[in-house]
Amino acid sequence: MRLIRKSTLRKSGLVAAATALAVSGLLAGAGTATAGPAGATNIRGVDPGDTDRMIERLCNQETSLTGVYGALNVETGEFKTQDEYLRDVFGLWKPAGPWELFRGWCGYAEASTWSIKGDTVRTSRWIGNQGSADDKETFVSSYSTKTFAKKSVGGTISLSLAKSIFSGTVGGSAGYEWGWEKESKFETRSEKTIPPCRQVAVTWTPYQRVVRVNPVFHVEDYEWNKGDGDHTVHSWRDRGYQTIYSHGYYIDGISDKLLPNGQPDGREDKIEEKLDPNSCVK
Repeated sequence: MRLIRKSTLRKSGLVAAATALAVSGLLAGAGTATAGPAGATNIRGVDPGDTDRMIERLCNQETSLTGVYGALNVETGEFKTQDEYLRDVFGLWKPAGPWELFRGWCGYAEASTWSIKGDTVRTSRWIGNQGSADDKETFVSSYSTKTFAKKSVGGTISLSLAKSIFSGTVGGSAGYEWGWEKESKFETRSEKTIPPCRQVAVTWTPYQRVVRVNPVFHVEDYEWNKGDGDHTVHSWRDRGYQTIYSHGYYIDGISDKLLPNGQPDGREDKIEEKLDPNSCVK
């Protein structure tokens, strides 16, 4: 699987983690943890609390030169960012009681990709025929490709983050025509028949590609203190896996597909509606 990251610093750590996991198959741990995109281990349903939301909040932080930081209460499942922990729990960045601390890097691992039909849109004006016989008119139809992203957890995704994830290499790596940030437009002219007392318009149904990524977290340090001093390891909760994700938290990038000639891929249709009979010739 391909990893997509926001910084060069993250790249080396995540690639190393994915390689190590692929070679060694380190899946040791509690519950039903399983390997997912880029060899990351799914902790959803294994660790306490809402792990989808935890990963979302952890990776939504501004990344410092040393990574992102988080704190997990292993008894209640409560998660806090570094700022929240220092404010609410302990004034020093040290583990205390059930609170365990971790530092690392976030990245984005491609999970799957598939094709869909986008929403049908009207691409021409309505032209009516109030006469008693068929009429023919030239329709001008125009369309511009669409690109957007959405998250399964949390609020809307920022445009800057979406751009950093879906740069065009994601779909390309999977061998698909991927239109992310490759705006394409068309304008067509076609003659169509309008039946009596009807109005006609042209619609376009785009064919789209969805690329789903799972945010993943690569552990650099993991710390706890159960009353016998601080302990620091370099895998999630000392279970042997260094890269984690939560299956229910994903980001989908959706973009109109492009044909080899760069034109939008989709289907054009003619639609018609009845006019008010009182407005038509009888």
